[in-house]
Amino acid sequence: MKIRIIGLPDEVTQAVELLTQTFDVVEVSAPYTTRGTGRQVRVYLEIRLP
Repeated sequence: MKIRIIGLPDEVTQAVELLTQTFDVVEVSAPYTTRGTGRQVRVYLEIRLP
C-alpha cells in the first residue's frame, strides 16, 4: 500500500515515525516541497499490512 503525507516538515516527520511503529514500512521517500505552499512538504511511504 502507498501513502502520501503532506504537512509541515515536523508534522510529516512525526507522522512517519508513528506509522513506522504501527506498520511494516518498506520504503520512505525523501521529502519534496509541495507546489505553491512553500512551507509544506510531502513524503511517500510504502507499507505492508499485517
